[in-house]
Amino acid sequence: MNFFGHTVLAVRRSADPAFVLGSMLPDFATMIGARPPSTAHAAIDSGMQFHWRTDEIFHRSPAFLALTRQAVVWLAARGVRSGSALAVAHVGVEVMLDAALSGDDRAQRAYRAALERAAGDGLGRYVRWGSSEQRDRFDTLRERLLARGAITGDIAPETVAERLRVALAARPRLSLDDTAVQAVRDWARVARADISASAAPLVEHLAAQLL
Repeated sequence: MNFFGHTVLAVRRSADPAFVLGSMLPDFATMIGARPPSTAHAAIDSGMQFHWRTDEIFHRSPAFLALTRQAVVWLAARGVRSGSALAVAHVGVEVMLDAALSGDDRAQRAYRAALERAAGDGLGRYVRWGSSEQRDRFDTLRERLLARGAITGDIAPETVAERLRVALAARPRLSLDDTAVQAVRDWARVARADISASAAPLVEHLAAQLL
């Protein structure tokens, strides 16, 4: 589950910006190429633990496994190599689930509040990254996400493909060439309906086990 999906579930337990921030931090760490930060803040730490428990349940949920399996089969049939197809299926489904869940206004407000409060003179002072460089990368990511605004439900297939291309570019065994990028665009276009239809039942399934 991607960071906004984690917010959707987190606010069902608590809308405290510290808890919501914690529920997203492990994903943010991956996005900046860092290990998850440490913290002595109880609510942030609780949010991070909630994140890991959510992922544990999410990654073995029947809906996620079915969606990723369908994506791998579809992409492989169009010549995308196996490692890339697996990575696209996993990350791509999560990105598109975020879009499908974008109508949750409470989660949208909590998402923005957590990002705003995560500055270094706010909750950020309780988050200890491994280096000052990682801290700077997180600050840059935070500012970029705030500038992007609300999570949008109308994510274009081209945007999905470009995000995946960038996310996988540093890993030669998973990276996408131009042909694979086009296949990902086509997959995102045809998979949207199934992923959108699965989003709400999947959240209820996870909430029932988490909450």
